[in-house]
Amino acid sequence: MRWIPPRPPWTDIAVAGALGTAAVLEALTSTDLPFTATEMLVAAGTVVPIAWRRVWPLGVVAVIMVVVAASSPATHSFESGYAFFAMIVGCYSVAANAKFRDAVVGAAMVTTFVLVGFAIDPHRGGVGDYLFTGVLFGGAWTLGYLIRRRGQEAMLLKEQAAELERRRAEDAQRAVQAERTRIARELHDVIAHSLSVMVVQTGVVRRRLRHDRPGDSELLDEVEQAGRGAIGELRRLLGILRADGEALSLAPQPGLDGLPPLLDQMRETGLMVDMTVEGVPCPLPPGIGLAAYRIVQESLTNTLRHAGQGARAEVTIRWNGTAVELEVHDDGNGVVRLGLGTGHGLIGMRERAALYDGVLEAGPYESGGFRVRAVLPLDGNER
Repeated sequence: MRWIPPRPPWTDIAVAGALGTAAVLEALTSTDLPFTATEMLVAAGTVVPIAWRRVWPLGVVAVIMVVVAASSPATHSFESGYAFFAMIVGCYSVAANAKFRDAVVGAAMVTTFVLVGFAIDPHRGGVGDYLFTGVLFGGAWTLGYLIRRRGQEAMLLKEQAAELERRRAEDAQRAVQAERTRIARELHDVIAHSLSVMVVQTGVVRRRLRHDRPGDSELLDEVEQAGRGAIGELRRLLGILRADGEALSLAPQPGLDGLPPLLDQMRETGLMVDMTVEGVPCPLPPGIGLAAYRIVQESLTNTLRHAGQGARAEVTIRWNGTAVELEVHDDGNGVVRLGLGTGHGLIGMRERAALYDGVLEAGPYESGGFRVRAVLPLDGNER
């Protein structure tokens, strides 16, 4: 397969074109540089490599010096302005685009070339020539090196920012998974408790019908045995969600009726909190009741964590027949205590609301402080 060199960037092609134009203008206007085919061929060999100054920076410097050195005995390339500026661009490019080792090699090559050129040129070699050339080439190399370092630092910062963003996304995903596992464990308890109640009630009815309706009693016995088996299978299937050593709880999980004791606990920690109920309450399924309780609990915990002791919070529960709306807002005026809260925060509240097709809004309150508002459909289907 034939090797094809990479296409240089358009900006570098433009730089090479500008130097080529300068070479033509210099030949047309200068009395020292004749406009001949040989001079233009040497000029092309000097400026065209500049187009690949970022692709092969060290190679470009080497090619320019070889062309100028080889053509100097027969042409005026060493004394030409376009060659001088081409070497400056090459010196800058090798420092800005090559590895540090190659950049040092390029600087050494340019330095050696200039020193040898001054040594064999009878019209050059004064202190002023060395000082002027050293400032130009040294400044070009230093500028390129500093720009390269600046670019490397910017790239490093960009990579670090991307890594932090990736870790933040991973942490958020882990938090979501942890909260979903926590919700699953609590729903496990809700289901286990409901099955236990069903089994107990079925057993009571079966014993009452044992003598009067033995056929129905046998059917209820089968239902009772199936329920007990379901409890055992549920414990095996969902037991992996539990933390090590955590026992199965058959006690009912809290619902909205458990809010008064929760508010009393919050008041004991220094949070002033009141509760208002609007509308006519209705019984909630255990899962929705648990979600509503946890949303209020986490909202108040966040208030205590961020607004601090002495803050005032208001809990409002609105019933409209199709949904229950929960709103918790605080005034933000308190002394913060560190180390409070479960660590689940808004992630957990959003997961609980979404589980029952609800919505959750959280953000600064218009009159100050922070507000959390959740709407949970009572049928679990409508948003």
